[in-house]
Formats: sequence, structure tokens, C-alpha cells
Amino acid sequence: MRSAQELLEMAAGVARRWVEAALHRSTRAAETVDGVPRSRYAVSAADAVRLLAAAGRPDEEALARDADDRWAAFRAALAERPRSPFAVLVDALGLDDAAARVVAFLAALEHDPDLERACAFVWDDFTRKRPDAGFVVDVLGGGDPDARGRVRAALAPDAPLRRYRVILVGASSDLEASSPARRTVRLTDRAVSHVFGDDTFDPVIDAVAGLSPPAAITDLVLPETTIAVARRALTASAAPRVLFHGGAGTGKLLLVRALAAELGRPVVKVDVTELLRAPDRLEDRIARISREAALRRAITVLRAGASADDTAPPADAARVIELVARIRGPVVITCHARPAWLVHAIPDLLEVAVAPPAIRARIALWNQALGDARGLAGDEAIAAVAARFALGGEAIHRAAARVRAQAHLRDPSSPHVELPELAESARLMLQHRLGTVARRVAPGFAWSDLVLPEDTHDIIQEFLGFARHRARLLEEWGFDKKLPYGRGVSAILAGPPGTGKTMVAQLVARDLGYDLYVIELSQVVNKYIGETEKNLARVFDEAERSHAVLFFDEADALFARRTEVKSSNDRYANLEVNYLLQRMESYDGVTLLATNLEQGIDEAFKRRVRFTVQFEMPEPDVRAQLWRSMFPKETPLAGDVDWNRLAQRWEMAGGYIKKAAVRAAARALARGEGAIVTMADLELAATLEYREMGRIG
Repeated sequence: MRSAQELLEMAAGVARRWVEAALHRSTRAAETVDGVPRSRYAVSAADAVRLLAAAGRPDEEALARDADDRWAAFRAALAERPRSPFAVLVDALGLDDAAARVVAFLAALEHDPDLERACAFVWDDFTRKRPDAGFVVDVLGGGDPDARGRVRAALAPDAPLRRYRVILVGASSDLEASSPARRTVRLTDRAVSHVFGDDTFDPVIDAVAGLSPPAAITDLVLPETTIAVARRALTASAAPRVLFHGGAGTGKLLLVRALAAELGRPVVKVDVTELLRAPDRLEDRIARISREAALRRAITVLRAGASADDTAPPADAARVIELVARIRGPVVITCHARPAWLVHAIPDLLEVAVAPPAIRARIALWNQALGDARGLAGDEAIAAVAARFALGGEAIHRAAARVRAQAHLRDPSSPHVELPELAESARLMLQHRLGTVARRVAPGFAWSDLVLPEDTHDIIQEFLGFARHRARLLEEWGFDKKLPYGRGVSAILAGPPGTGKTMVAQLVARDLGYDLYVIELSQVVNKYIGETEKNLARVFDEAERSHAVLFFDEADALFARRTEVKSSNDRYANLEVNYLLQRMESYDGVTLLATNLEQGIDEAFKRRVRFTVQFEMPEPDVRAQLWRSMFPKETPLAGDVDWNRLAQRWEMAGGYIKKAAVRAAARALARGEGAIVTMADLELAATLEYREMGRIG
């Protein structure tokens, strides 16, 4: 078996014969080059030939025959070593014999400095360091017109050598200043390093592409049917084109890595979004990515994510298709959705749907990711966080790593993790921009702050129970077959202002471990036709990725009853309601609709909402409890405060009672040091608040 260095030495031996034969031919050239007389200070080619002849060197014909014999021996040596760098380069890029000769000659120049000096005799210019295209054609094509034509074709811009950035022809400064035959030719740095046996990934494309480490089939937590379909797709042909589509974090890349390891192939992953971000560098990057994948016999994964959906710009779509066509080996495209344009553009495209992991799979992923540290959390907490957050494997592994690190940071001697810490880490893995279309509200209450009638409280707890156990209800108990749509958790919170609707929304979000985002009318409603639907689409699209609780305040304004169409305004208003109906039907998250006027909400919405929580004006005994609960234990209160009198005299909801309590405390503090909140402060504050409500106190 021959080493890479031995093969390079063989190539150099062939190149020496080619150059010496060209030296003989150059003696028959004119005494001028492009009309310029030869330099009288240079050693002429004729003098060099006379010196070689005196030393007993063979003539041109003998040199040509010897070169052909040596080339045949070199190709035979490559056949014996199909995994040698040179053999891989020729085979992987589909180089013909002429292109292989070009690479061998240029590699020999890099390997043997004496060859460069020999070339200088031929072109009679010792200041030149690189051969030009015309010289390469002369050396490799000789006097045979057909052979010269094949070499020219190998140097053409659309031929594999230049298409895959194996050679560079001309510097950027001389592309217009010199004729094609006078442009320098050299191997690219990456091609030089490859033929010399250095397999380092091309640093020019580090920002957009790289190698993914192998994975094991045992790392996968996916249905066996999905793994089997993916395996068949990747082995369907020598260069299959496969689409893996599924939500973010569902394990698409991990699946490819595991199957690639099984096939003995590396994985080159490409960030398509980053690739398309620099149009001026796109052509060069596509060429280099294609070359890297071919040289490594890799499976190329184009990670398109959400950028390859059906809204992708035509130019971007065309570039993705071009990249797929350029790569010689297997290609996998990973997307969140199933882009119709891609399916039509690649007729032989195979499709593999990678569904989000079910709850049992998520529990297994959490246990796998936590490893030896899973005892820090406990089975119940792991099951709860798996039920609440439908994360994929990658996100679960990142969340678990954070959980372990934070637990040891808090208490190195006895690390422990509760459900809130697990939920926080899971929530941080969610990537969304919901904050650009909604307002986040940080929960600031505890259940002890909520004062409601027992039946109202029971309905809220029922709603929470459904939200906590929805995954098992749908997936394990089979209700997903009965509920193909409307699988979300939704509730109407109906009642007068100040009765606790917003507080309940905050408590629900806190209890479930989700963020709460308030959707306000000013952020979504637009007077221009179609803009409201666009704004709502952004809200729901981002909400799908956020696992947030969506809280529509003043929902009756958005979800209003559809009216009889008497004008174009009525028709467009009804279109908005219809669009909301469709998105609510398909939304899979938690939605709360707060309204002061339940009867103003469209009946179709009411049918689609699972729970309705009525918030009534509190009775006197509840109002007394509310007055008492509004004052923290640190607040100094007078002994004559009569909570029942306040409750009987002023009929107010909890929100207004809270405002009156703060008002009374502020008035007391204004009296100076040692002040306490008196009954007079409370009565005055209640009276003022009552008047602002439009009531007479």
C-alpha cells in the first residue's frame, strides 16, 4: 500500500516528464513572446534542451511515452488505494482523466519546488511563480488538439474543478485585465491540504457549516416506525434527497446523526438561514459546502427550520434547490413545516415526518438527559414538567443540563430540584418573539390572595387539572382521536370589572409554570383591511412556540357576535371573527378570554371554549374578607376598623377595594411618623373610590 507522500512523488515524476517534453516543444517557439523579444539575460529553453541532450536525456517522443506509462502506473496505484486522498478527490467529485491530470500536475508543483524552476525554463521567465491556463494546456495537452480541448474543458468555469473550488483560475484583479490563457492556475488551499492528507474542515465556511458528532441509535427516543422509515429513505439510492419535517427540537438532526453513524458516514450540517444572509458570498459557500460533503462522503443536512416554509422568498427557494442539486451525495433537508414548493421542485424527494415526542417519550427524554442526576428532581416532578412542556429532545437535554448546574450551584452538598426549577429551565428553552406582539405580565399573587366563592374556585381548579393532565388525557387515554381540533385549554372569564379576572389569569400561569402574555386591542386591531388578521396570525404563530398563556383582555371587542352583512364594513368585521374562529380551533395552547359582557361574545366562540368562569359581584361577607386581605401584616391598623361595616356600606369588587386600601394607607402615611390607618381613612378612601366608579357613597 502506498502512502499519500509516495503517491505525490509518483505524480511529481509524471509532471517532470510532462514539463521536460514541453521544454522540448518550446524550443520550436518564436524568438518573441506576444511580440516582445526574449530577455537576453534569461537562460533560453533551447540552451536548456542542449544541456539535457548532452547529459543523455531522452527526446520529446520518448518523454511523452514515459509520461504516459508513469500516468498509467499512477492511476493503477490509485485504484489499489481507493481511500487515498487523491483517489477520494477524483472519485468523489467525478473528475475525468483530464481533470485528474490537472490536479496531479498542480499538486506536484506544490510538492516539488524543483518543478517550479523547471517550469521557469519553459516559459523563460524566472519571476513567475504560478503556471497560467495556457501553460497547463500546453503541458498536459501537448500537440494533440483533442487532448488540449479536454484540458481546456477541465479548466472551464462550470467544470467540476472550479465548480467545487478545487482550483482557482486568475486573481480577482486580472479577470478583466488579461486573456483567459494568461490567468494563473493553482489548487485552492483546501485542495492542497486534502491531497497532502490533512482533512481539516474548510475554515472559510465555519460560520455556516460544520461537522456534527456521531450519535447512537440508543440515543433516539422516537417511534420505531419513524426510525425505520428514515433508515429506508437514507438508503433508497446512492444520493437520496430526503425531507425531514417536524417542529423545532423534535430530534430531526439527532435522527440523521444516528443513522449516518450506522451507515459509517459523517454528517455535514448547514445553517440555511445564515447561508442566505450573505448573498455576495453565496456562490463560493455553496461550492465549498458541496466539495466538503463530497470529499467526506458525508450526509449533508440543510437545516432550514422555519425559513423554508411556503412564505420563503422565491430567490431563497431557488438557492436552496441549487444547493441540493450541487451536492453529489445524500441530502437531508430539515424544516418545521412541509414546504409545498420544495416538494414540487425536487420530484424524487422522499418525506419523513418526525412528530413531537409524546408524553411518555418526553418523560424518557428527561430521565435520559438528567442521567444520574434524575434523583434530584423525582419522578412526579419530571412527569409534571414533561406534561406541561411539549419540548423536543434537544431542548430537554439543554434544560436538564441547566437544572443540574443550578442545583449544584445552590447547594453543592445536597443538590435538589423542585418542579418550579424544572419548569423554569424548560420555559427558558422556548424560543419565541411573543413579546413583540403582546405584553408579558409577571405573576405577583399567591392563591391565598384570591377571595372567591367556593363554586367559582372549584371551576378554576377543574380548569387547572385539565391543563396539567391534558397530555395524558389526549395521548394515553385516546381522546386525541375524538378531538382532532380544538385540543387547547381555553376559558372565558366573565364578570364585572375588578372581580379578579386578571388575578386569576396570573395565578393560572404561575401554577402551570408558563409565562402570561396579555393581548391588547391596540396591538392587534387595525383599521386597514387584512392587517388585524396579520397581527393575530403573528400572535398565534409566536404563541405556538412559547407555551405561554394568552390572555385576551376585553375579549368581547375581538370575539364579537357576527352581524348581518349590510355593508362592506360588516363583511370585513365578520372575516376577522371567522379568522379568529379558525385560529382558536387549531391553537394548542392555553387561552383565557376576559370579558365584562359575556353576551357580546359570538356563540361559536362559546362552543369552542371548554370552561366558563363567572365572576360575580362579591357578597358582603366576601367583601369583608377582601378588605381584610388587602392589608399586609406589616401595615399598622387602628383597633376600631370595622371590616363588616365597610363591606355592608360600599358594594365594590376586589379590584376597587384594593385601590381604596392603598389610598387609605397613603393618606395615613402622609400624616407623618407614627401614623396608623384608621377607620376614618378607610371610609374616606372608600367614598372617593365609590364616586370615581360613578356611584354615590
